[in-house]
Amino acid sequence: MISLKFSAKVLSAMLRERLRNLFSLRGNLPAPALSEVISNTGWNMYTVVWQPYVLCLGATMPILGSLTGLETALRSGFLLITGRMTDFVGRKRLQVISHLLSIAGIALAVLAGSWFLLIPTIIFFGVAGALWVPANNAMVAESVKENERGTAFSLLSLTWFIPGFYAPVLAGYLAERYGFRVVMSIMLITSVSAVTIFQVFIRETMKQRRTVDLRLLFASLGKVFRPRFGLSKFYAAMIIDNFAAFMIGGIFFGMLMKSFGFTLLELGILSNVFSISAAVSQIPAGKLVDRYGGKQILVVSMIIYWLSLTGYLFARDLIGFLICRVLVGLSTSTRGPSFNTYISNNVPEGERGRVFGDLNGLMGLISFPAPILGAFLYEAYGFQAPILATLVPALTAIMLLIMVEER
Repeated sequence: MISLKFSAKVLSAMLRERLRNLFSLRGNLPAPALSEVISNTGWNMYTVVWQPYVLCLGATMPILGSLTGLETALRSGFLLITGRMTDFVGRKRLQVISHLLSIAGIALAVLAGSWFLLIPTIIFFGVAGALWVPANNAMVAESVKENERGTAFSLLSLTWFIPGFYAPVLAGYLAERYGFRVVMSIMLITSVSAVTIFQVFIRETMKQRRTVDLRLLFASLGKVFRPRFGLSKFYAAMIIDNFAAFMIGGIFFGMLMKSFGFTLLELGILSNVFSISAAVSQIPAGKLVDRYGGKQILVVSMIIYWLSLTGYLFARDLIGFLICRVLVGLSTSTRGPSFNTYISNNVPEGERGRVFGDLNGLMGLISFPAPILGAFLYEAYGFQAPILATLVPALTAIMLLIMVEER
């Protein structure tokens, strides 16, 4: 009996170790993974209801595009500062502040009576995103070995897509039956729960923090437009690709509602299928990145996305768009880990936050007019116009990235 118990314990320990190896689930990662699953349950609901919510508060498509552009511009502008700040003050503190700003923005959105009153929410969301991105990416990179980063980034991306199995369709159902504010209130609960777990269980990963030197911090802004570490072509490819994606990203569900009459439940189904596609392929995508490198898998990701855009031109019903969303899911699951791993492996620890902030900031600053342009193209020429406008820059980005050296 003792031998059997001992064998069971050994087998259990071996199984846990194999799972940790498979998912790079070590050290600092389990707690943020749990926090993110809870938080992203709410944010998956947000992706379904936000655009219809803005429209129901009296906004037009150009106004919806402008609000998306405003959030992008704020997030991107602040990223140029927050990426540098996280290399001074560490990773955890900025992520906690990001959570709190998001909670404030959600609370204001619940109370809003017109689209104009959503502007403070947009401001809070924009600043929160700027604080989160560089700090979170750097924390993940510092929590695992270099040859496990692709899988680790995939794991954290999976925390977005697992809630996508149930949250979007639930959001569509609840919004249709009980109204948008019920869904926004659920987001408030999930966000408060997530920041509590994050504050209690996450530990700082930056080995040596420095006193914030504002003069040095702002003087280093000149480096934004001078990419180091041989990343110039990579910057150019990512900025162009991001502009193409933003052309429809912030208005797509609004376009589907107005052009094809999709219900909130159908939008939820589209989000579910996207999340399932991304979730199923997420960990294999990370393993492929660890094996073949970030650049090659990123090229594949961008090609898949280009094919999905082409599919939108021919889709006419729910089934057609579901097929396209499967492709978008595959593209997304490969993009995150390949993008983050390529940067992490080519930039030293003390510069990682700055580079993540600089690149994401430039991508957003240059792309913030894209949803506004997309909305005006839609209003003037219909559904296919903004889709067609994305194809050329998306293809240009692919060709640029092919010329980037894999390192």
